[in-house]
Amino acid sequence: MALRSNVALCVAIALAACGRSSGTPETRPLPAPDNLPALRGGKPMSPRLASYRLHAALDSANHRITATGTIHWTNGGQSPVDALPFHLYLNAFKNESSVFMQESRGEMRGAHASTTHWGWIDVTSMKIAGAERIGLARFPGPDQTVLEVPLAQPLAPGASIDIDVAFTSQLPEVFARTGWADDFHMVGQWFPKPGVRVGAPGAETWACEPFHANAEFFADFGVYDVDVTVPDTVTVAATGVLVGAKDNGNHTRTLTYHAEDVHDFAWMADPYMEVLTGKAQVDGGAVAVRVYYRPDQEEFARRHLAAGIGAIESLSALYVAYPWSTMSIIDPPPAAEAGAGGMEYPTLVTTGGDSAIMRPGIRLPEFVTIHEVGHNWFQGMLASNEPEEAWLDEGVNQYADAIVMARLYGPRASLIDWMGFAAEANRGFAALTPTRTVPSAIAQASWTFADNDAYGAATYAKTAAALATLEGVVGSDAFAAALKRYAETWAFRHPTGKDFFASLASTLDQDLAWFIGPAFYGIGGAELSVRSASCRPRHEPRGVFGDGAARKVITSDQAPDGDTWVCDVLIANTGTVPVPVDIELRFADGTSARERWEHKDGGHWHAIRIERSSPLTEVEIDPGDRVLLDDDPVDNQFRLIDDVSASARASARAAYWTETTMQVMGL
Repeated sequence: MALRSNVALCVAIALAACGRSSGTPETRPLPAPDNLPALRGGKPMSPRLASYRLHAALDSANHRITATGTIHWTNGGQSPVDALPFHLYLNAFKNESSVFMQESRGEMRGAHASTTHWGWIDVTSMKIAGAERIGLARFPGPDQTVLEVPLAQPLAPGASIDIDVAFTSQLPEVFARTGWADDFHMVGQWFPKPGVRVGAPGAETWACEPFHANAEFFADFGVYDVDVTVPDTVTVAATGVLVGAKDNGNHTRTLTYHAEDVHDFAWMADPYMEVLTGKAQVDGGAVAVRVYYRPDQEEFARRHLAAGIGAIESLSALYVAYPWSTMSIIDPPPAAEAGAGGMEYPTLVTTGGDSAIMRPGIRLPEFVTIHEVGHNWFQGMLASNEPEEAWLDEGVNQYADAIVMARLYGPRASLIDWMGFAAEANRGFAALTPTRTVPSAIAQASWTFADNDAYGAATYAKTAAALATLEGVVGSDAFAAALKRYAETWAFRHPTGKDFFASLASTLDQDLAWFIGPAFYGIGGAELSVRSASCRPRHEPRGVFGDGAARKVITSDQAPDGDTWVCDVLIANTGTVPVPVDIELRFADGTSARERWEHKDGGHWHAIRIERSSPLTEVEIDPGDRVLLDDDPVDNQFRLIDDVSASARASARAAYWTETTMQVMGL
């Protein structure tokens, strides 16, 4: 999910576009099949442990889905299984006693859960080999978002079973990624999903946590064949490719979708949506990119389309080629944006940021699209355990998004380039989301953070800042190659944080423990400052030398000041991350020198002594803005001699961040 921080809240609050319907819904033309392969390469890319054949019908008046189908599940572990746990995510919205509601207090990203239109999922049948098992099922956790179904006999490693299911899903009024708003339906997390077996071979355990407020989703890859029966007045977008469409003769139609090597299936139905299309060119051919939008939002739809195409092409070049044939980008109507905007599913995402203040050049709408499309790499393909290690998707993705923004819009003004103001994405978000006071480490389970703000700051901004800082240490080309190798090696394999760090260390051929430990497993960041700086003229030693008759006094006349200056600088880092950093020394004659504090020994201060023909006038830590983990750079500069131009630069820098903050937050 994009920008789960104060920035996201600002976007939701700033929505100024006025959505309106277009009158009574009319029958839409029957859509033609895509005639595209689900996978552009055609070759399976995942183990395909959990596959689905579902038949679903939407009752748009009551916002309810009735469905039947078959789940084909394979035990991919090396130990037998005697029960299957299933996520029933919609039960998070069933009542105020659910874990999700208790943790969120019914609020997320500025949106509030309805107190009258609840959501739930009721599994009425679950048969295995023709035998009904639903009567033996139980809810093992603190709420009803996980259902455990015992098997009649243990399922051996490598063996498969078919589970025939029947269920009803009541969508809530749109909130936290799913639901309805007026005629708009965003159908996410609407069907039973088995948990994932994780851990050492032969000692696997289930990853199937209750649905937490800060957690998102984790599931096995598979093949999806899904029929959705909907009113003939709506436009539908869904995961995968459309392979069949037929009118049923009763003002409904059935659309059939097919998707391969995905771990989820989501869809949207709306009677007023239009479609804007384009193509992204990647290795192996084109990707059909579609933006679904209401007519009032066409201007933003064009921006989202360009950003989506740019993201697919850039991320394919940076990491691995986008493997699917389509990408659908949903631009929800304003009434649904806070609850449904900014969310990712395989081959389908929702975007946001449409607002009168988001003028061309203020690229928060583009960033939301790029971020959500980017999830198709870091969650869609790599598919890490989002509840346990959200940073491995959200934070790594946010770091990569800034690279994409720089490629598309320029490195210095990728986020904002408007009326003379400029801001780069990673530095801009680091400035808007201070992490130095966050009381939680990056690398921890999503439900163990101190609060939602701590989760957002650490998972998104701090992770991106840490990776950008590490890039500055090892070099941009080397770090890009390391991330590419990680993506190529671990695509479709559910990597963990340890896998990520080991892959980086191996490719970079460096021991990164000195950085990874404090940056990802500790709190705080780098707190760099110029503690002191001074200069004095160089001269021979003065004073009393020798004893007795040999005693001699050397005065200033005898040891006059020379033509050079001795300057002492003391740099401090009172933070927790010992990051290497450059120090720029500038002298009165216009020359400069650069020192490097490697800082890998864990020390908290560094002394510099330098002799020059001209006195020192200014010291600047991190002149290249590479240490994004230092999100309070105010004391990174020190001036020894009053310099009007230096003062002007400081004032300009302060004004820059003030104006940038006001623009992004809509003030």
